[in-house]
Amino acid sequence: MVSEFDLPCTACGHDLARTTVATAGASGITVAECPECGTRHYPEAALENVETF
Repeated sequence: MVSEFDLPCTACGHDLARTTVATAGASGITVAECPECGTRHYPEAALENVETF
């Protein structure tokens, strides 16, 4: 199965890197971030862990 970490950045085409983003109620979620332009791509597993208000 292909994940966001296997795909290039949709904004600039650079390779994505795993990074952890802090959240209000948890220790953080893992996202795919482009080290070139800073665009973040959120894997489905990360979105499932985000609380809604």
